[in-house]
Amino acid sequence: LRSLVVWFEICVFLGWLVGSLEIRGRAVTTGIFLDGRLWTKTKRRMAWIAAVLVTAVASDAPIVGYYSWNWGQGSVTSNASFGVAFTGLSNVEAAISGYAVDATWCCPQLVGERYLSLGGGNGAGEFTADTIKAVTNHMWRVLEANYTGVVFDAEIISGPAEELIPLFAACFRQAKAVGLKVMVTMSHSAPYHTDTPMDAVAFVKAWVRDGNIDMVSPQLYTSGHEDRPDFDETFFCKESGCTWLAYMDSVPMVVPSIVNASHYPEVEKFFAGALSLGGYVTWAQGKA
Repeated sequence: LRSLVVWFEICVFLGWLVGSLEIRGRAVTTGIFLDGRLWTKTKRRMAWIAAVLVTAVASDAPIVGYYSWNWGQGSVTSNASFGVAFTGLSNVEAAISGYAVDATWCCPQLVGERYLSLGGGNGAGEFTADTIKAVTNHMWRVLEANYTGVVFDAEIISGPAEELIPLFAACFRQAKAVGLKVMVTMSHSAPYHTDTPMDAVAFVKAWVRDGNIDMVSPQLYTSGHEDRPDFDETFFCKESGCTWLAYMDSVPMVVPSIVNASHYPEVEKFFAGALSLGGYVTWAQGKA
């Protein structure tokens, strides 16, 4: 593909060069005579094809994201597409104030686009009906705090799926309305704590069909210190259907959360032929 891009760029240059030569008012191109207007259209078409191919090459590169915790020294990934300010809190104001850039106790500047994470794996990150409504009402604050995206770390959800799915959908819609990108991440293949296993399945099925979500990011780790990716499906709801099959034909891009970048080749191999991956987000802290 890269060689095709180069070839078309050469064609565009030669088109410009030959187009500048005229014999009796006509452009010359490898023995074929074209009138000026047709040759101009030909050059424009070649330039358009070259631009499309350059874009295709760029889109082949995986998205690289990373989490930066607000405890310890945080994390920096120099080649990242986006960085996530992670506090483990579901309250918008608390999450914003909890990631205080360059404070003595925390937190490095984020590389790439800036995402704010809401939610987490304990009670401070729980999502309820009231929590989701509050996030929706304060979404403008995320944008005001100079973030370009929001991450919902949906691991603990309290409330029936039939009530909360529309609330989540409205929250995602509001995020897009104010100009934010949206990512939803979950413990393995689904939230690990919901009212019932079927609720967990229903949440995932709704999210992978939601056009207001840009990325879904199943977490392929448990402790965050694994030497290899952990492909276990969420035990709590596995028998009810929260398997990797739920992610097939996902509308949002599937961008798994992994411990570190060295895990990604194995992740690609595991999902090859089943899921099309858009990149990855790393959990381990440090500078890379």
